[in-house]
Amino acid sequence: MQMLSRYFTPFALVLILLAVQFGEAESHITKISLGILVADVFANWWIGKNQYRWVGWAGRFRQMQVWLNLVWAIPLFYLLYPYWGPMWLLFVLAPTAAALTTSRLETILCSIAAAGSMIGIIRWRQPLEGPALGMVLSHAVFIVIFALFVHSLAQTALRMRDHNLG
Repeated sequence: MQMLSRYFTPFALVLILLAVQFGEAESHITKISLGILVADVFANWWIGKNQYRWVGWAGRFRQMQVWLNLVWAIPLFYLLYPYWGPMWLLFVLAPTAAALTTSRLETILCSIAAAGSMIGIIRWRQPLEGPALGMVLSHAVFIVIFALFVHSLAQTALRMRDHNLG
């Protein structure tokens, strides 16, 4: 999870801050988005700081962090997507975290929840037909495939580590 936080947290911050700066959203949307971002950063920091304090709960803390990242992505995407198209990339982060820290089944569930949330929000805001439908479906498929790819890479790394230890 530390590796994920080292690379994807700054990416998410940059993505959201660029959307706020260049997306030309109304000021109330900007303020709400920044408030959600601050709450997300604080929650992730607190979980990261405390997950090893209670060793028996470390796995649950990682699971909670994965699903909280998806929960935070939903309102941020809803608020900023009309102003900043790349916001869909927020939905890649939680399934990637799941891929590195949870089972294959939970990775699949998280990635389907992320892709479905993205499709649902876009469909609610605009009709999905023609090229827009194709683009949204390609984003959704990428979310699922990328999460499964990362999960497979993580499992391969664990097998290689265990083989070298034995």
